[in-house]
Amino acid sequence: MRLFITVLLFVTLAAGTKVWAQDDLIKSAMSAAPSSVSANATIMDWDFKVVRKGTNGWTCLPDRQDTPGADPWCVTEPWMNFLRAYVNKTAPTYSEIGFAYMLMGDSPVSNSDPFATKQTGPEDWVTHVGPHLMMLVPNRDLLKSITTDHRNGGPWIMWANTPYAHIMIPMESRGPSATH
Repeated sequence: MRLFITVLLFVTLAAGTKVWAQDDLIKSAMSAAPSSVSANATIMDWDFKVVRKGTNGWTCLPDRQDTPGADPWCVTEPWMNFLRAYVNKTAPTYSEIGFAYMLMGDSPVSNSDPFATKQTGPEDWVTHVGPHLMMLVPNRDLLKSITTDHRNGGPWIMWANTPYAHIMIPMESRGPSATH
């Protein structure tokens, strides 16, 4: 009986966790950016373990399987600093401008709270990000002149007034009349 319960527990826990095959992980990660970027990028998993060493200074990560929708990333080193800090809930320490591609879009997310897990309202919750580029600027004072309104039709600041503030640059039509 004990063996049966152990096996049942293992199967139940394993069913909720999809394990990436290496080729699928690489394909997912590379889908985040144009092939001119992703073809020679380092590929990492979300434990920040290198799956494939790259040569161009970019790092691509696959879709996060614990979120709805496809949300792979391709990033420069300042964004890797940002992601490691975010995962550990510490302030990032990058000192250069950073770029990140998310051509597959992103999961629904709060525009103001980096750690929110539940929708707070349409004025704050971004339900359709779509393909976008993100930019980090070490001097956050430079972000003050950019809107935080994600429905404005153009770039906006996400997570303003936090250590994780960054510029979101949509790569598809967005506008005030769109439902985002």
